[in-house]
Amino acid sequence: MSYQALARKYRPQRFSDIIGQETTVRTLQNAIEQNRIHHAYLFSGVRGVGKTTLARILAKALNCANGPATEPDNTCTVCREITEGIDLDVREIDAATYTGVDSIRDLRDVTQFQPARDRYRIFIIDEAHMLSAPAWNALLKLIEEPPPHVIFMFATTEAQKVPATILSRVQQFKLRKITVDELIGRLREICKAETIEADDAALEIVARRGEGSVRDALSILDQIIAFSGRRITAADVATVLGLSDENYFARLLTLVGEGDHAGIIDALNDAAESGRDFKLLFRDLLNFVRNALFSAAGSKSDSSAAEEAAKNFSYSELLRIANLLMRDDDVINRAEHQRMAVEIALLKAATFPRLREIEKELSGAVGTGFSRSEQPAKAVPHPPAGDLGAFVERVQKARPLIAGYLASANGVKEDDKIVFTFNDTYSADAVSDARELLESLARDVFGAPTSIIVKSGEAKPQKEQSQLREDPVLKAFQKHLGGEVVESRRSK
Repeated sequence: MSYQALARKYRPQRFSDIIGQETTVRTLQNAIEQNRIHHAYLFSGVRGVGKTTLARILAKALNCANGPATEPDNTCTVCREITEGIDLDVREIDAATYTGVDSIRDLRDVTQFQPARDRYRIFIIDEAHMLSAPAWNALLKLIEEPPPHVIFMFATTEAQKVPATILSRVQQFKLRKITVDELIGRLREICKAETIEADDAALEIVARRGEGSVRDALSILDQIIAFSGRRITAADVATVLGLSDENYFARLLTLVGEGDHAGIIDALNDAAESGRDFKLLFRDLLNFVRNALFSAAGSKSDSSAAEEAAKNFSYSELLRIANLLMRDDDVINRAEHQRMAVEIALLKAATFPRLREIEKELSGAVGTGFSRSEQPAKAVPHPPAGDLGAFVERVQKARPLIAGYLASANGVKEDDKIVFTFNDTYSADAVSDARELLESLARDVFGAPTSIIVKSGEAKPQKEQSQLREDPVLKAFQKHLGGEVVESRRSK
């Protein structure tokens, strides 16, 4: 017998084989048990999560010779023929090649006949969003009032493209992405069945690369087994997938932070010479920046290299870099020339240091160049002394960012209240929004109910603020940096 790909060999054949879709499976099984079978179903979700597989299992459960049953027996002639795709009463249709209205009219004629053998005549329409508007219109009446022996099952990755008139007439099931842990468990089971020895780290990389799709993860595993044989290591996975090591991403992040355009081009040339997939490279870079961002925020990171790289940036800086990169993620996914798209995305992000310096001049700030309201949580170097200092330190543990705002304010403790006066309304508003929490923390610190009073300094003249906000150069900076005008200053 010829070799069978893992994705086909281990395709679920029973409801109990399906992972990650417990709610949908339970709903369908209950419907069968209670004889509440709907005439039309829509399964939506990303590729490889089990949409068509679930429809096929449901068809077997409904038409099984020993059913309808909450599980098909997979031994009767009906179940076997549905599995093999040769059952006359269960038709699987690819909407991409069946999109015309004439095809749907032919289908409508077929539905008038009773099943040749099975209990139901079932139509599984894959990639349903590919049907044309006239085709949907031709289906509409049939889906609304089908013969009692007909059931439609639609599968699509783009439910938003299905007409609302159709959605209102079907039962919808949105299948979720499979989690990394669930994928790792499934991969481990298959490796055991195939007598493949695989490192946990290797399976984790494959699962993450699968991005919630069981089929994609198994296709990758197939490719790696062909390369590695019966023993799979993380190094093998990196070699097959063309993954860059974390030191490479740390290098890229540093180059972006330094605004080194020539260095970025050189680094991407190295990737090209190594045969890297630029779409996957960019996705891995985003994940690396995410880990660095978590580390800068004081959270645990999955990457020691990202933790080390994060030391060279403030939290706000990493947040901005991540934001600049994320804006081009969708463009890169759709780009025909992915290398050029990645180059442009990184070069755009590398303008960040220049924009930071310009912002520094505009705001008159010192140090990192961020306005006081944007300083990262760790920038609370001098909390107020005495009882008020103890309160700010307590806030620092609960809400570091709010503590940063408090440390920049003029705070005064007056009997049963604390008055914080800010120079800008942005900080004042942020603290006001957290007043309930702050008063709860103040009660803990001072042992008695304490009110938090928030005041802001005098606002600048409206005309001056308005002129500044309309300045075209400043508006360009706001577009790239995501900031806002909190104070205007005139040079003396």
